[in-house]
Amino acid sequence: MLGGTERLLWLLLLSLLLPPPSAWGQGGQARPREGTEEAGSAGAWLAFQGLRERLRAAGALSRHYWARFSCRVWPQDCGEDEEASARSPGWSLALLGQQYLDILSTWSCSFWDCCDRGDCRIINNFTGLEADLRVRLHGQHLARELVLTAVRGYLEMPRPDKALALSFHGWSGTGKNFVARMLAENLYQDGLRSNCVKMFISTLHFPHLKNVDLYEEELTDQIRKMQERCRQTLFILDEAEKLHPGLLEALRPHLERQAPSNHRAESKRTIFLFLSGFGHSRLVKEKLIDLFIPFLPLEFRHVRLCARDAFLSQDLLYTEEALDEIARMMVYIPKEEQLFSSQGCKSISQRISYVLPEG
Repeated sequence: MLGGTERLLWLLLLSLLLPPPSAWGQGGQARPREGTEEAGSAGAWLAFQGLRERLRAAGALSRHYWARFSCRVWPQDCGEDEEASARSPGWSLALLGQQYLDILSTWSCSFWDCCDRGDCRIINNFTGLEADLRVRLHGQHLARELVLTAVRGYLEMPRPDKALALSFHGWSGTGKNFVARMLAENLYQDGLRSNCVKMFISTLHFPHLKNVDLYEEELTDQIRKMQERCRQTLFILDEAEKLHPGLLEALRPHLERQAPSNHRAESKRTIFLFLSGFGHSRLVKEKLIDLFIPFLPLEFRHVRLCARDAFLSQDLLYTEEALDEIARMMVYIPKEEQLFSSQGCKSISQRISYVLPEG
């Protein structure tokens, strides 16, 4: 028996998927002339017959949609018969029906832990990502456009044949980690805490050269397990320029193009973000990195915007003088012109306490 919540979802799904009454047919039968008693009774009978047939067909259709929906949201409770119905090659959802199914799955999974695969909380909020890049990322017009275009284009591909590999380059404090966090927050409801997101920091996770062989095994094993658990994964490799060549080589099979799989199987999608760039890696020589994204040096005006955002994030009032004072605390280069902040916006939030009134 369906629970109250499940019945509500079933009715909502059915109401979304059924066509409007204006689209209901009359079975192709001849219609009596208008304005006669015969027309009235016959018309009522035909309408009743059409409605009954339509409801019978709708019942079969809605049961199929419910099977698809329940197997997606609660796969651990999906029986063999339901799964066969949900995956039957004789059924193919119209685009609109598939969109409704995606919307309902995402909505329901915002309230419950839907499945044990860890991928039910994928949201792919491109509108939110675009807004965050536009409003919160300062001085990086190139990165803003390139990241949004590359990620959205990849995730909207029907069947990608390789992982998306992006390399972020630029000075410290210019926003590389910031953008990586934005991606996690807008692609997954749980952000960096998602079971489908993993960040590696080379000096933290792979500190000892003598253990490179062990690190290679652990790295490939973690990638494989995450890809088995999630249909969409995000791997962030910070301080990528410090990764041992053996670790980069271990990543190569995951970045190469894959042979087309069964067209009915669900395509896996994987994004690799390499922060701080590479040296002369084979990954670069073999053109396995899809895009190199530059993060530009930040000027005084950009640092002021970072200071403003830091005040707002802590619900603190600020003055224009306070923003100027914090921005002037940074070191600018070249020494004569003082055009660019040598550390970007790094440590800005910690400097707020210097300009707050005492008490």
